[in-house]
Amino acid sequence: MENNEQIVETETTTTENVETTVEEKTFTQKEFDEALQRAVARKTKNLPSADELKSFNEWKKTNQNDSEKINELTAQLEQATKENTLLKATNEVAKSDVKPEFLKFVTSEVMSMVNETTDFDTALKNYKKENTQYFGEVVVKKVQTSPTLTGGTKPQTTNDIMNSLLRGTKN
Repeated sequence: MENNEQIVETETTTTENVETTVEEKTFTQKEFDEALQRAVARKTKNLPSADELKSFNEWKKTNQNDSEKINELTAQLEQATKENTLLKATNEVAKSDVKPEFLKFVTSEVMSMVNETTDFDTALKNYKKENTQYFGEVVVKKVQTSPTLTGGTKPQTTNDIMNSLLRGTKN
């Protein structure tokens, strides 16, 4: 289309046998381009420049990196705090005369009893009072259960019994 050509659109409608013609306003290509440029300028006047946008994106990237570092350090701190609490609890349980084979079990049981109203020391005392089988000195006592082959009153060791059987002696 050339700049001087005009676009004319007409619309004919019939309503109850009455014919009406409505003419719409027409624009030349030049007028349309100018209106479009004015609308674009009006919409973009408050937008940042390319340099401002570039600086903002760099700042945002740096800020995101800092946020990620903070989140990572926070997670590491929480993990270290949990490990520290568990080690302190294990140390306290070990000091409370628990049998070594039950150390981890008793620690986890006592830690599960800790809440806002019950501290660790109170939970350990209560658990120790209610579950005495996990506490105390470990004593292994060897008891002779085999009969005395020689008829003596002195208990014999397995070695003595085997020697007696091999020699075929009965004393």
